[in-house]
Amino acid sequence: MQCFIAFANYGHIASLLQRVRMGGKTKQTPRTKNNAKPSSSSRSAELLGTTTPVFVGFSAQADGNLVPFAPGFASAEQMPETFDVNISPQTQIILRKLTKKDPMTKKKALQELHELITESDVDSLKNILPLWPKFYHNLASDIEHAVREQTQLVLQLLMSKCKRAMAPYLKQLVPVWLASRFDNYAPAASIASNSFRETFARTCEVCLHCQAEIIEYTTRNLTFHTPATLSMGKNLKPEESEAKYHRVVISSLKELSFFIEQTAQAEDLEQLKQGLATLLAHPKFWTFAKSKQTAIKAAWFECIYHILQSAKLEPVVTPQKAQLITTSFQFIDDADPLVAPHVWGCVLLLQSNYEDWYAPLNIRKALLPKLSTLLSNAFNRNAQAICPNLLPFLSKITSDSLQGLDIYEFYQRFFDNLKTAIVGPHDPPLSKADTSIIHSAYFECLRFMLQQINNDAERTEAMQQFAFGLLEQQLLQPVGQLLLSENTHAKYFFQHTSALVAFWDRQCNSESKSSCALYVKLLNVFWTRIFEMVTQDLAAEDINEQWLSHVLLLVQDLHVANPSLETQSVKFLETDNEKAEATEQCSQHSTPTKKGDCYAAFIQKELKQLVVKLVRICLDKAISSTNSGRYIHQVRTLTKMFTDIEFYKSLTEQGELSATLDKFVALLGQLNVDACESVVEIVFEILALLESSQRFDYIAQKLLKLQQHTVQNMLLHRLLSYPLCTEPAVRQMLASPETCGIISRIAEEVVVDNNRDKLNLLHKCFFQTDTGDILINAGTVDKIVLAMCAPLEQPPSSDMVEVCGSFIAQIMPVICSQANSSLPVRQQVFLRLFKFSLEQRVGDYLSEDTLWEITTCWQDALSSKDIEIDDSLLKDCAGIVEELTHNAELSASSLESMAEAMAIFVICSTENIEDESQRSARIDESIAALLSSTLKTAESVLQFEHHCVYLEALQESISAGVAFDKADLDEAKILPLVRRAALNFTTICKLVCRVDNPQLANQSNEAEDELTEDYCDPNANLLKQWSESLILEILQCINVASAADTWIEVRSHLDDASEELVLCLSEQVRSFMGNSSELVNIIKERLIQAALQQDSVMSCRQLGYLIHYSQYVPFEESATILLHEDLAELLVSKGALKAYVMTLQHLLPKLSQKALNLNGAIMRTEPDDMWVKAAVFRCLVLNNFQSDVNEQTDRNIIASALQFLTRVNEQQNTQKDLLHYNV
Repeated sequence: MQCFIAFANYGHIASLLQRVRMGGKTKQTPRTKNNAKPSSSSRSAELLGTTTPVFVGFSAQADGNLVPFAPGFASAEQMPETFDVNISPQTQIILRKLTKKDPMTKKKALQELHELITESDVDSLKNILPLWPKFYHNLASDIEHAVREQTQLVLQLLMSKCKRAMAPYLKQLVPVWLASRFDNYAPAASIASNSFRETFARTCEVCLHCQAEIIEYTTRNLTFHTPATLSMGKNLKPEESEAKYHRVVISSLKELSFFIEQTAQAEDLEQLKQGLATLLAHPKFWTFAKSKQTAIKAAWFECIYHILQSAKLEPVVTPQKAQLITTSFQFIDDADPLVAPHVWGCVLLLQSNYEDWYAPLNIRKALLPKLSTLLSNAFNRNAQAICPNLLPFLSKITSDSLQGLDIYEFYQRFFDNLKTAIVGPHDPPLSKADTSIIHSAYFECLRFMLQQINNDAERTEAMQQFAFGLLEQQLLQPVGQLLLSENTHAKYFFQHTSALVAFWDRQCNSESKSSCALYVKLLNVFWTRIFEMVTQDLAAEDINEQWLSHVLLLVQDLHVANPSLETQSVKFLETDNEKAEATEQCSQHSTPTKKGDCYAAFIQKELKQLVVKLVRICLDKAISSTNSGRYIHQVRTLTKMFTDIEFYKSLTEQGELSATLDKFVALLGQLNVDACESVVEIVFEILALLESSQRFDYIAQKLLKLQQHTVQNMLLHRLLSYPLCTEPAVRQMLASPETCGIISRIAEEVVVDNNRDKLNLLHKCFFQTDTGDILINAGTVDKIVLAMCAPLEQPPSSDMVEVCGSFIAQIMPVICSQANSSLPVRQQVFLRLFKFSLEQRVGDYLSEDTLWEITTCWQDALSSKDIEIDDSLLKDCAGIVEELTHNAELSASSLESMAEAMAIFVICSTENIEDESQRSARIDESIAALLSSTLKTAESVLQFEHHCVYLEALQESISAGVAFDKADLDEAKILPLVRRAALNFTTICKLVCRVDNPQLANQSNEAEDELTEDYCDPNANLLKQWSESLILEILQCINVASAADTWIEVRSHLDDASEELVLCLSEQVRSFMGNSSELVNIIKERLIQAALQQDSVMSCRQLGYLIHYSQYVPFEESATILLHEDLAELLVSKGALKAYVMTLQHLLPKLSQKALNLNGAIMRTEPDDMWVKAAVFRCLVLNNFQSDVNEQTDRNIIASALQFLTRVNEQQNTQKDLLHYNV
């Protein structure tokens, strides 16, 4: 298609010559809008052409005349200067841009054309369809890949939209379209392929319809064009011209291959034969086989491969047979991964199609050196492409083809070279994939060669000796080398060796001896030499570790040897018996005992003898060596192959299992942990072969008497594991004093070294049988539990607290059932867990999950009655609470957690008492025991109250209306008192206060129905009855809270912890008073009654907490005023004037300004006590005169106050001791 450039240049030169003759520029035609010209039938005919336009280009004539060379195509560069008026001006502009040289201009024009086609209908597009093949032919081979990609997008859209309207132009489009499928720019090729596949459902029919155009197009590109002819009229650099030419050649070769492949089944291929005959006869076509461009060479051989594949095209190839054979074998050693597969494909087809394929070759000079080099160099890193072809190639080598060279000499040379690729060093090393496929090819060829010799009825002695030579040199020698080398690919050779030997063994056992006599002899030689190689080197004093591991690898591969070749790519010629057996092949890695027929018979014969020999040698060396562990590992690997009685008996001279056991047990004292584990595994495998009585006697009398701790742990692990743990004899052994001592030792070690294996061993001790019993006795359980509880006594400073706590929590249900442990130990564990829950908090060494496990553990024990709280145990629990309360470091959050645990303790310990009265009594007893404390007594609370009143009076913030004494108090006693009050009150709140769940309250009825049985109502266990002792405890705690509020107000310097504690207690009281429990109403009445007694300042101050009572909470800021008014009416009406005054003094700071006036209830009375009047006037003045502005009514207050003062002054003059109060 690039030949269009010539036509354009030709027209351009002619135009210049005409201008020179005329003496100037050519006369320009008048310009019209959009350069449109009037329609003319001649010009339309010129543009539209016939239904089969003419494709013009250069001929081979020297005069340069233009002749048609591909009917159906027009010149790519012969673009029209004018367009039909039916084509819109916008489209004309776009089409003109497509002829520009600038790649960006063409790319943008193609994008615009794509948009135009998208927006246009089919009728309007029909006007540009006659022109599109010209543009497509030119743009599809553009040097810019972006232009080529965009061109394919336009074609794809045009074909999908116009469909049948494109039919007249297919013959012009398809040759270039097919070539574009093989563009070296992947996006362009992908678009072309997809559009072609979407357009045509039957590719073969399309190819046949356009075969003349396709053949002519590809032939012209491959025989005529050069970089220069494809680039005429374009200002391309030499490298750009070369790249374009290479791309055209490659796509043409691949297009021809595709065409041959798609039309292979067609009946009429005469046009193709004629075209190929012309192509193969052209000298230029053969130059591509030697191209320096790898892609061109690969495409050329691929094309030849497809030609050779078609039997119908054989007459076309035959005249060029000699040249084709010579060319193909010339590149048999080509290392390029693109070229090699096609070269070897051609070689195999030539060998298959022509019996005299070797005739044009000089085998000694042309083939053998290249083949030797190729094999020795491991196929030049191209094994993936070449190795699958090696066996078919070898099968076509005959004596005649070697041209006088001895065939066995060739075979010897062939295998020697191939062996070099396997065992020889390579730098850099071969990849795993290459190594694997080279080994497969090597053993395919070796098996084929030996099979040919074995199946030869006229086998001579020389042939047999050659077979023995192959075994020795190509199999045994490499095995010996690989055993001693550090070659990491030895496993491939050993695997294939095992499969080959297994194949011979199967043949010998499935056929008559006469038909496989050679295999019998080969097997005898193989096993004799393997025994010699292995045992001689193993007998040496210093054994190489690498050699020992390779010996094991070889033996393991022989043990799992499968005679089938399921993964092989070549099917060998097999006898009828072999075909029948092939249907019963099994996987290479399955266990021989499952399907013995699929495995070689030598496994139970020669291989077993070899393994016995190796085990005995390794055992002897382990006994005498200072490094016994290295041999034990090998012994364990070998003993996994055979587990029958005869095998283990043959490991000692005595031939008895007991002797074998003694030999292995004797090694336990000198081995490391890993080696001991291996020996113990072997010992128990042997024990399984003994009678039950003998087995357990040996364990009890010998194994359990061993003193090595590691061995004891391993033995115990075995005894505690299934199925031995189910044996009655084992249960007796576990109850023996020796075993109990071992288990106790392990428990003591775990809390020190935190060994996971030992911990798992302890877990196994608590495995429960169907009856609920465990494997060990109660005494052993007690020792384990006490040992594991020890870290819980210490502050969490390591992971052991986490480990032991979790362990105890998991086994607690087990040790509490079926009397699996003693009662004192169970109670001791319970107390330890209870204290841990009260004392510890989540931290670096204690996770939230573990703390939850421990807490729920003792809770469940109480709920399930595994632990029953008697008076003694309740006293111990109370003692723990008292002990922890003395801790000065307890924070408010810690008290909250302790209170939660104490409340749960009360509920869980009594929930199983069915009689409600008994349960209530027991709850009261539990609460009284837990809340009683020497830190908070009635005397200490009263002393704290008087102390706070005294401090408040000293600061003149209030005036006490009652007498008080015992005001002196040690400051160190205050915080413990407050702490204990806070703990008690928080505990009671958790038992009696309802918890409002806002999420649950907002749920609909349907949502409530969806609550699962796992949902736990937080208010389900609240106390419904409240004893007098509980109410008194609440009142006392409120009294402490009130005094503590005073204390924190009058003390100017308090540390943060103390202040937090007081605020916590005070907030708890406020929260309680706002609760919806009926108990709050009772407490409210008791507080009022206490205030009416008028014997305590704090009883009046406590009334301030009523501001949080549900009656006043809704009023928020006005709540204090309402409370004052209600209390004033109540107290004054009851005559408790002192109580009112003391309450007023404490409420005064919270009352808003002007809240008090002369109309109050107290002002309507005439108190006998002057102190009452004085205190009321003081409060009245403070409440009304602390603001910056006075009101007119304030005069009345001043007048009343002055009047009261005047009266007092007058009385003082007459009664000198009037104001002497002892308060």
